[in-house]
Amino acid sequence: MRNIHYYIKKFGRFDTSEFPFNEVDALILSELAYADFSEFVGGITTPRPDVTLSDIAINKSIKRMVRYTMSPHSNGQMIKLMRKSKRFKDMRLNYYRNKVDTKLELQFSAIVFTLKDSTFVAFRGTDTTLTGWKEDFNMVFLDVIPSQEQCLIYLNEIANKIEGNFYIGGHSKGGNLATFASIYTNPEIQKRIIKIYDFEGPGFKYDIFNSEKFQNIADKLQKYITRDSMIGVVMYNFSKYEIVRSSGIILMQHDPFRWRVTKNGRLDVTENTTFNCKVFERTVKEWLVRYPEEERVKILEIFYKIISACKTNNLLDFKTRALKFIHSMRKQYKQIDGETLEYFKRTLHEYWDLYFSIRKEMKAELKQIKKH
Repeated sequence: MRNIHYYIKKFGRFDTSEFPFNEVDALILSELAYADFSEFVGGITTPRPDVTLSDIAINKSIKRMVRYTMSPHSNGQMIKLMRKSKRFKDMRLNYYRNKVDTKLELQFSAIVFTLKDSTFVAFRGTDTTLTGWKEDFNMVFLDVIPSQEQCLIYLNEIANKIEGNFYIGGHSKGGNLATFASIYTNPEIQKRIIKIYDFEGPGFKYDIFNSEKFQNIADKLQKYITRDSMIGVVMYNFSKYEIVRSSGIILMQHDPFRWRVTKNGRLDVTENTTFNCKVFERTVKEWLVRYPEEERVKILEIFYKIISACKTNNLLDFKTRALKFIHSMRKQYKQIDGETLEYFKRTLHEYWDLYFSIRKEMKAELKQIKKH
């Protein structure tokens, strides 16, 4: 299948002056931001000289670098291919920041990649920590989550460290952060942004896309979602987006390694999302309208209480201790008091009732359209 590995193999022999930087490069660097560079790359307050991918002893370090990514094998293969390519091997890395705080429910990471004539500020999406996933869910009731505060601080600091204009982006939550930081940074920095790449980033609690601040960067935002998107369409979103073909099924479409690339080295886009995606998008928006903020908090706290019984902060632990964790969660579930448990069950039933109601309604709408 033609994916980002294919792109590096075929177009990696050209530098960005020979084959201009495009959305596939941005996707690759957004995925590379998931790797752990703490051993090699300096930070803003702990400066070190730039390093290149060629400088890193990959054979000794690759497992540690990719161990907390969603696709360790695919990421490892990608990094090895990049190190061999003319396009990426001399790419410079610097200003790495990584923060995970379970008390603040914060998971944030960012890094700057500099190719021959292109600089890309990359924000990491949700990693394998439960803290990161909990922070994502907190988006449905918090006006600003901690990583959004951090991304704006990072962009404002980094703008003084790098020269000239730059690209900015990220995958999943990273796309949300890139968009947020670009909207709320100062106008001088906004002018230096060439393009903002939001790859399947979730939306926002409020419709910030009608704000005056957003208008300053509206023409620079390029959002991509998949045909069966379940993450890139939640909450309030940018209405103009490209739809990418993916070999994955349902949630697996979110994986960038499953995104299709054309023979010409661009993302393979199509015109429409699937019917299931449209139903899901409308259901989630309606569900959020029905449940006020305090109700959303209550629902999520019950969910977190069940998950916390696993006593781990790494989702990858589920692979080796799945039965133990399932047993712990079942035990925790049974300990929830009757009234709270009934409320939780009722909420889930109401969601599914709403989903099937909207699905039926949208099918009827489609039939009417076909008649005309």
